[in-house]
Amino acid sequence: MIPSFRIFALICLLISSSVFATTRKVLFIGNSYTYTNNMPLMLQSMATSLGDTLVYDESDPGGYTFSAHCTNATTISKIFSRQWDVVVLQEQSQLPSFPPAEVDTEVYPYAHILDSMIHANDSCTQTMFLMTWGHANGDPSNCGFYPVICTYAGMQMRLRESYLQMTHDNHAIVAPVGSAFNVVMDSFSSIWLFSPDSSHPIIPGSYLETCVLYSSIFHKPTLHCTYTDGLSTTVAQTLQRVSDKVVMDSLYQWQQYGHYPSAGFGTSTTGLTTTYTSTSPYHGSSYWQFGDGGTDTATNPMHHYASATDFVVTHTISTNCFTETQTDTLHLGTTGIGNLFQGNNLKVSNAGNGQIVFETSDLATGSRLDIFNISGQRVDSFTPNGKDVSQTYLPGIYFYQLYSESGDRIGYGRVAVY
Repeated sequence: MIPSFRIFALICLLISSSVFATTRKVLFIGNSYTYTNNMPLMLQSMATSLGDTLVYDESDPGGYTFSAHCTNATTISKIFSRQWDVVVLQEQSQLPSFPPAEVDTEVYPYAHILDSMIHANDSCTQTMFLMTWGHANGDPSNCGFYPVICTYAGMQMRLRESYLQMTHDNHAIVAPVGSAFNVVMDSFSSIWLFSPDSSHPIIPGSYLETCVLYSSIFHKPTLHCTYTDGLSTTVAQTLQRVSDKVVMDSLYQWQQYGHYPSAGFGTSTTGLTTTYTSTSPYHGSSYWQFGDGGTDTATNPMHHYASATDFVVTHTISTNCFTETQTDTLHLGTTGIGNLFQGNNLKVSNAGNGQIVFETSDLATGSRLDIFNISGQRVDSFTPNGKDVSQTYLPGIYFYQLYSESGDRIGYGRVAVY
């Protein structure tokens, strides 16, 4: 069946989203969950393929805890070796899942000591906690004294709670790797993430970890990244989609306590007047360029346009420590609305289980479909070339835009995925 759509007299969508090329200096402090499969190098390769630059160092001896790092000469030396943009802290895989009273004494104090060292070196550095994942079979060696962690789900729940607490207590941000693992475990069981020890990641697990860290550091989606570390395109794009959904759709949740700004915005339009709402979890000073010569420095400005056409809008957020810029193309007007299901030869149907069918067999060769999530992030783009296309997405509301062979926008709408 074809889903029904409410078509508004005026719709605006953000498309062609891009953030300027960024260089970040990052130090990783952790253990084998960080160094397995040379994950930091994977992250550097992904950043390069997406037009960004990662300069990194690492201190990650096997099995190390935050407590051990606090007195490790190499870790301390690397913290003070340069001005870092981000320092990523990853605790031993089991400790944060233990009973809260035990985590209070064995984890939190040492997380705070490391955070204090990081800021003693440079007050601008942003501490980021790497939320790890539950073991595939829980923690049998410790579940006798704490049954909560006898299962993957229970262990993952406790890890999430502890990492979010550390994030709050230290005015830090978190890379929700464990939450992304959880989505794959629940919804994409054909993609296995664990080595035979049910703990350490194999390549798909490290690749998912890489995607989450990239989006958490650079504030950009990973979908269609050409770097796949040997994974099939299907598997890589599934992991990219999961990461983008977990990180980009909830960026405020993960980064609300830090001082690390992310440029980005949503819009609402009445007539020719558009209200812009910054989606940054940390509001520094804003500078807006609306594409018609107008500018503003308000956090959430309102701007009136003289005509209904396309405008390239630029949003820059600056703090004493960081600057980030994003540009989006704003479409105003009713172009294509009348042709949503008339004349553009496009039908969209929901097949269930996250699968959407785009019936495009009658479209001209060279036409293009772009798919966006509810936050305006582009999650997919493809050229049907006269063939029906079936794509799978995470649950949610998605917008699509249809372009002709010449690049003219000829239709758009929305679809619910369940």
